[in-house]
Amino acid sequence: MKIVLTLLVFALISTTNIYAQKQIKPKLSKIESLFKKGELIEAKEISDVSISYEKTMNNPKTWYLRGLIYMALDTSASMVGVTSDALQTSLSSFNKSDVLNEGEDKEPFITDNVGIPTTKTQQIETYWGFYYNKAATAFGEKDYVEAITSFNNAALIKPNDTNSVINAGYAAVQAKMYDQAKNSFYKAIELGSTERDVRLILIYVVSTGQKLLEESLEIIRDARVLYPSDNELARQEINVLIQLDRSEEATTNLIKAIEAEPDDPNLHFTLGILHEEIGLKVDSEAEKSERIELARKAYTAAINADPNYYNGHYNLGVLAMTEVNIYIKEQNALGYSKADLKKAKELEPIIQEKLSLALPLWEKTVLLKDDEIPALETLVYLYTMKKMYDKAESTQEKIDALK
Repeated sequence: MKIVLTLLVFALISTTNIYAQKQIKPKLSKIESLFKKGELIEAKEISDVSISYEKTMNNPKTWYLRGLIYMALDTSASMVGVTSDALQTSLSSFNKSDVLNEGEDKEPFITDNVGIPTTKTQQIETYWGFYYNKAATAFGEKDYVEAITSFNNAALIKPNDTNSVINAGYAAVQAKMYDQAKNSFYKAIELGSTERDVRLILIYVVSTGQKLLEESLEIIRDARVLYPSDNELARQEINVLIQLDRSEEATTNLIKAIEAEPDDPNLHFTLGILHEEIGLKVDSEAEKSERIELARKAYTAAINADPNYYNGHYNLGVLAMTEVNIYIKEQNALGYSKADLKKAKELEPIIQEKLSLALPLWEKTVLLKDDEIPALETLVYLYTMKKMYDKAESTQEKIDALK
């Protein structure tokens, strides 16, 4: 009895399989119709057969429709769990369609119910937008892991899109997933990104997040090829060299480079920053003063090499203001005793002298670049302190216009 039952079951299964095989003869028009109606599960079942069916397997539209179906499965909330690899299947299907369609001028498309066509390019853009917007929402909600996943999926859909890759890196930084962040930023650079901020955050990830100072030094030096006069990158390089106990080596190398190229303002400027950074880290006040003076000489050499070298003028101006502020701070700390009032009066001509030295430096800085608000604000302060109220007012008007 058991044997008979088993045979009957086997016969029933075999008959069902044969029936199924006979029933599913994929037609592309049928698949497209099901897709347009939103009957995705049935469309998927027929599409799955169509890619190995002799009459349809080498037709680019077979794979194009399959890409659309799996894209819809991937992005439809009601279809969660229907398939576990919808994204990869969709993309691989679109790629297969492209290979089979190679040499054809006409891009694949489907029309809506009123006959308006939507091309594959437009559909891919919509697919990318789905994941990009999902990632942006997750980032805003501080769900950084979801943001990373969705930005990476967007990057899979548009492999040359650096925005998705860079934002995946930023999300990874927020999540303190530094390996993931580093990989994203390196990938963005490989894709051709020349953004300064990408390099700065990559430097932060590698030097601060991962404590890989030698690697961060390589990144900085590559970045400085793109941005040779960038103040922040110069400081980053010097800070890393100091952390590596290579500040004297850096100084020696810069001096040799300057001897070889004395007319390069960037080299003089970098030497000035190096002296400043070393000065910040030494304990001796005498050595600090010595380093500041060396920095001043280096910045002066930079603007001698190029009178219009903005960073040199800016940093000389900062040094001048630092010196002014020492005396102003001392004056402000005084009280109202007879001795304090006398001391304040003695300091006033020194302050005015220092202000007079700083003023032309900042005027030149603003002349070279008249849309930098911090420089303009410093100039307003100097004009006010020198009682040049008309100039202070006109400069403030420029600031207000820029804001």
